Amino acid sequence: MTMLPGQIIRQARQARMHSLVSPMPALIEVRRGVKEVITAGQRLAVPEGGLVLLPEALPMTICNIPDGRGGYEARALPLPRTAIEAAMARLPATPRPASARPMPLAALPEPAATLLGGFFAPSPFAVLPADVLALRLEELALWLALDGAVLPPPGPVRLSDRLRALIAADPAADWTANSAASQMARSPATLRRHLAAEGTSFAVLLRDARLTQALGMLQCTAFPVSRIAAEVGYASPQQFAARFRARFGLAPHEIRLPLSEDERNGAEPARNGAMPGVTTG
Repeated sequence: MTMLPGQIIRQARQARMHSLVSPMPALIEVRRGVKEVITAGQRLAVPEGGLVLLPEALPMTICNIPDGRGGYEARALPLPRTAIEAAMARLPATPRPASARPMPLAALPEPAATLLGGFFAPSPFAVLPADVLALRLEELALWLALDGAVLPPPGPVRLSDRLRALIAADPAADWTANSAASQMARSPATLRRHLAAEGTSFAVLLRDARLTQALGMLQCTAFPVSRIAAEVGYASPQQFAARFRARFGLAPHEIRLPLSEDERNGAEPARNGAMPGVTTG
């Protein structure tokens, strides 16, 4: 069976998450709540029923806002660049933007909406050969382009984006600057120098890639926090929770935990250093 690429994102409380970077383009369909997407030159509010095509390698501030029923839910489908470029090759006269930005869509034509649903379980697409599934992704990318959701051609891949993708493929590995440099066929000194020229460092990218992966797992799975911590390279759930809070502004379990009545009324919940409520198994 083919693993379906679509994922359901659920978030119980609002959080504003800065400098999120997607390793590949993704189509997001908001099912409940509102999604805010903020870039250097654009601010979008995607309402329930709306869609947005997010480009890769673009730092974005994302705010998922739950609805009055206490939840945010969206369908997220990664769209490989190969599918997008194959679709655009069929539309050579279609103009493409010079720079990357999120592309909103009010809705999809019915055939495209049906096609999109096929990438999420349960679906007959799950028994399709991988090559056929790839053609379905290309078809969806073509529908998006026909509806005006067009991304610029891919530009040169920055070293930091390559490293982020490398870590994301195996976040639990015992990553060091030396091991990463070896896999990227360069010396550690060269790696550090090039990352510094791009305004980052190995330690910053390692931490961010792991925590961003953890955020997705908290939103898309029911795995306990302790398992997620281990799967993104943290031996200590407590250290993971502290790093996660520092990065995203809330504890890992709060992604899934709706606001209490006191919190909705503005009262500050009690906390201690052990962060009560963190799942351990």
